[in-house]
Amino acid sequence: MYCDYAHKTGFSVRKQNIIYWAHTRFIKGRGYSCAKAGLKVSKLLRDEQQKYRKLNTRTDCLACIYFYADNKGKNWEVTKFVEEHNHPLASENDRHLLRSHRNISTFQASLIKNMTGMGIRTTDAYNFLTDEVGGVENVGFCKSDAYNFVQCERRALIDSGDASILSKVLHDRQSEDNMFSYDIQTDEMNRLISFLWIDGHIKIDYDCFGDVIVFDTTYRLNKYNLTCALFIVVNHH
Repeated sequence: MYCDYAHKTGFSVRKQNIIYWAHTRFIKGRGYSCAKAGLKVSKLLRDEQQKYRKLNTRTDCLACIYFYADNKGKNWEVTKFVEEHNHPLASENDRHLLRSHRNISTFQASLIKNMTGMGIRTTDAYNFLTDEVGGVENVGFCKSDAYNFVQCERRALIDSGDASILSKVLHDRQSEDNMFSYDIQTDEMNRLISFLWIDGHIKIDYDCFGDVIVFDTTYRLNKYNLTCALFIVVNHH
């Protein structure tokens, strides 16, 4: 209800803490505020320079609404409502960009997943959806949301099976070539971070010719958003 009001008015919403009745899971109170509420606290580490500065959009806006419920969670009432904002509100043409009102539906998510899975670029999939609904203001999310969704799906592929398949392939190669070696790095949740492999033929060439000629990397061009680094050697051919 408040989110619909916020969208029609022209501001984004931030959820506040939930209060529960003691020793129960019944909600006692819940609040929502303008996304520009409060002031951002600097978290710069001492003696370290900030690589980039994120835009600060907080204005200490006091607009909010608070609800309280009975101990059964059935009857709700508004206990506080502040309507005034201390910042300009989004125009009607820009309201589709408000963060709290952007959402990728199940159907849209399935369509984007299928299209990118067939090799269609994320931007083309997004443009297709916007054309279907008559413009970016009607699609319900922005292009960066589509890219973030695709990235999460690709990460999930690694988590759900590709990493174990990769480990098995490298292990099988090592059993076939006693000079083959590899290393896999995972995080604290056992998710794949990076891996390296070297086969026996390359080791023999390196012993003969000695020097690494080129160390080259791509910039996260593969579907897993992982950097590919190539050690390229040159022999007498």
